[in-house]
Formats: sequence, C-alpha cells, structure tokens
Amino acid sequence: MNEKKRYGIISLILFIVSIIILTVVDRTNNINLSLTIQLIMILYLSKMTYGCILYVKKLYKKQRYSYSIVLNIGLALFFIINIMRQINLLIINWTSSDIIELYNNTLNSFSYFAILVLPCIIILSIYSMITNIILIKKEGFTYSNLFGIFFGVTTIISTFCGQIIFEAVQKLNLSESQFFIKKFIDVSLNATLSYFYCLILATLYCNVMAAKHIPKFDKDFIIILGSQIKKDGSLTPLLKGRADKAISFAQNQKAKDNRSIIFIPSGGQGNDEIISEAEAIKRYLIENGIEKKDIILEDKSTNTLENLKYSKKIIDNINKNGKIIFSTTNYHVFRSGVIANDEGIDCEGIGSKTKWYFYTNALIREFIANIASQGKKHIALIIIINIILLNLILIGYMNNLINN
Repeated sequence: MNEKKRYGIISLILFIVSIIILTVVDRTNNINLSLTIQLIMILYLSKMTYGCILYVKKLYKKQRYSYSIVLNIGLALFFIINIMRQINLLIINWTSSDIIELYNNTLNSFSYFAILVLPCIIILSIYSMITNIILIKKEGFTYSNLFGIFFGVTTIISTFCGQIIFEAVQKLNLSESQFFIKKFIDVSLNATLSYFYCLILATLYCNVMAAKHIPKFDKDFIIILGSQIKKDGSLTPLLKGRADKAISFAQNQKAKDNRSIIFIPSGGQGNDEIISEAEAIKRYLIENGIEKKDIILEDKSTNTLENLKYSKKIIDNINKNGKIIFSTTNYHVFRSGVIANDEGIDCEGIGSKTKWYFYTNALIREFIANIASQGKKHIALIIIINIILLNLILIGYMNNLINN
C-alpha cells in the first residue's frame, strides 16, 4: 500500500471516529463537550503531523532544497507541540468543573510550549546579539550586520508579551464575555509566536543539514559562487573557503573514481574591483594546482541567481546532461539550492566553513528570506490557525452558557 492510500484510509478512520465520539457526547449529558473537542483535536493534529512528514519525505527525494520543506517541518513541529499541549490540557481539565478555572488552565497550558522551546529561543536570541556585536567590531557597521541584534531584541520582547498579557488578565475583574475576548488575544499571540519559533527551528535544521550533506563523487562540473574580492584582486577568506572546498571535492572525486571535474568560477566585476571575481578565483585555482584546461570562466553575473543561471548556460553548451555541484559558504548552501531549484537547475551544493560570529547573522538572513519567499502561505496559515482558535473558544463559551 502506497503512502497516499494509507493517508486516505487514516483520514477516513479519523472522520468516522470523530462522528462516533460526537454522537456519544450528544446522547450523554455527563460528558463535557470541550473535553471531547480536545480529544478530537489531538486526533486531527496527529493526522496533520503525519501528513507533513509524508510530504517532506516525498519532496526530499526529488529536491532537497525547497522552502516548502522548511514550511512543512515547521508545521510538523507546531502540531507536535500543540498535541502535547492538548494532552496536558486534557489531563488538567478532566477534573475541572469551574469554567473560569478551566480557561485559566487553558491560558496556562501555553506555558507548555514555553517549557519546551523557550530556553532554546532565549539562548539563540542572546547568542545572536553577542555574535552580532562581534561581527560589527570585526567587519564594520552595515545595516545588514544588524539582523542579529534586531532578531534578538524582537524575539525576547515578543516572547514575554504572552506572559505579560496573561498576568494582566489575571489581575482584571472581567465579565465572562470579556474574559473570553482577552483569552483569544492571549491564545492568538502565543499561537502565532509558537508558529514562528517552529519555523526558526526548521530553518536552522534545513540549513545545517544542507551544509553537512556530501554529494556523490560523480560530478562533471563544479560552480564556485563568487563574492566580494580584495582591492588587490586576491580572494577574501570567505571566497577562498569556497574555492578550497571545490578543490577538496575535486581531489576526493579523483582519488575515489579517477573522474575529473570542470571548474566554473562565477562572478562579474564590481565597480570597486580591479578584476572579475571569476578571474580572481581562476588565478587562485591555478596557484593551487588546477590546470587551465579544467577551468571555464563565467564573469558576467552579479548575484547568486545569475551565478547559477549563466553557469548553467555554459554547461549546456558542453554537456546538457552533465552532473552539477556548486560550492559556497555553509550558511548559503540551502538558499542557493532553492534558487537553483526555482530555475530548474538540477544540482547539489557543498559548503565551506565561515567565521563563527558571522554564521548566526547569516542564518537570520536565511530565515527572513524564507519568510519573504513564502509570505502569502505564512499569512494564510496564521489566519487559519487563528480562525480555528476563535471557533474553539466560541464553542467553549456557548457550551458554558448552555450548561449554566
């Protein structure tokens, strides 16, 4: 039985079980409707988690570089956290008869997520600010070098907003209807923050896995993605790392399968550069034992998209079926792969190490790029999540009015 049929059968079974549970509740006055809904929520969240995992496995076999993978891993984490939260809430509310106590417990249950994820987020936030300050001292001030500080401050402030709102609600003498409105604000805020926390963790995971991946030693071409060179035309440590990584891969492939590879240094000449980035990389490759006949320049590109696009045109003129790999810095492998994937370029990436204080800032840029590229999907999902939460709160409110 294939995965699609298995998932369809699980969905059907889950639907039948939900109908049976609701029918039993309808005929049994002693069973609390809100507890029943929580039970059904656990079942459906489990189903959606399984669906996300299946989708990631299916997509990963075809293309390991996709923001859809980040999105679905993030959703799976979000669903798993909320399954735990619902189980915790179910246990707490099972013995609760007072409606205000019930919803106080509902608010408190969101601390369950904080217990699991908050320490990681706080550590990441503080670490990103520290490394960002070091980055500015070492590399100089630029607006892009402020990402780590902005992320750290914003995350820490937003993390404690939910707790501040909760404490404020606890101190207010609210009517029942006002309490539910405040509850929705608090739950909505925490759910939205939880969603983005899970995306941060998913982004980190995908970037680390992409950088650690070692492709098969069967490649015909290796594209070295360019970056800024020094004023004298020599390579910066970052660009030297990319070239060294490409040389290392070529040497390992030659030693293992006696298979040569063609180097394609990629990068045009900026206004403040005396030669093109591609030419600078070529000179470095020759200095390190690579023969001229194994090097083809691509010296017109100005960004990663053009690096890959223009290099692919050169490759197609030589061998359309050639297997391609690209060399870049570790934090840049995943996004470069996504760009290649969007252009229909079938390739894999390898990543060189970068300075420890630069990696966090770069990772945050990757996260922002992910959010920007999937912006409409993220907005739609947040709206759907909040609509579901609002409906659940209204069901609980109406159930309370009926019981009273």
